[in-house]
Amino acid sequence: MLIRAHGWTHDLKSGVQLMEVARRESVPGAFILARAQLAFLSLKIQAALLNGTQPPELTLKRLVSVTHPLDWSEQERLFGF
Repeated sequence: MLIRAHGWTHDLKSGVQLMEVARRESVPGAFILARAQLAFLSLKIQAALLNGTQPPELTLKRLVSVTHPLDWSEQERLFGF
């Protein structure tokens, strides 16, 4: 999902409309928005997710159910790093 979030974020930054991305992915726009924030996680969290070394309680459900702080230190504290 992290890789997809980066792709969606790239599309949105490039001017592709949210509804176009959502239609292409066959999901609601809210689904894209909730998961696109994964692209803005701290590099430490992203590396752990890609390596499978994140805390066991750090699930996709937990990641998309909260609005992430912009500050990476705060993200890391919030998600148990």
